[in-house]
Amino acid sequence: MNYTFPIWLIALDYMLACLMIILFFKFILNLFISEEGNFVIFRFITKIVSPIINNSQKITPKFIVKPLVPLYLAWVIFMIRIYFLPLCLGYSFIGKFSFLFEKNLFLQLKSMILAIALNLNYGI
Repeated sequence: MNYTFPIWLIALDYMLACLMIILFFKFILNLFISEEGNFVIFRFITKIVSPIINNSQKITPKFIVKPLVPLYLAWVIFMIRIYFLPLCLGYSFIGKFSFLFEKNLFLQLKSMILAIALNLNYGI
C-alpha cells in the first residue's frame, strides 16, 4: 500500500507537526522553568510561541488557565492534522495520511541506527 500524497499537503503536515511539537515543549518547559527564567532554549521557544498564542485568543476558551494554552493549541493542531488534512484528499484517506511526519521521522531514525550498527559490525 504505497500512497502518494500532494507535496503541499505533506509540507503543511510537517509545518503543523513542528508547531505542535514546539507548543508541547513550551508547556513542558513551563512546568519546570518560570516565565522569567534566563534559560536560552525557553526564551527562544517563548519568542516563537508568543505570537501564535496571542493570535489564537479567539479560539481559546476563557476558562483555560494561561500555562495550559500551549497544550490546548497543540491539541487543536493535532486534531487538524488527524481529521482535517486527510479530508483534503477525501474520506478514504482518513487512516492512511495520519502521522506522516512521525512515520518518516522514525523511519529515518531506524535507518540511522541500522547504519551505525552495521558500521560498528554488530551483525545486525
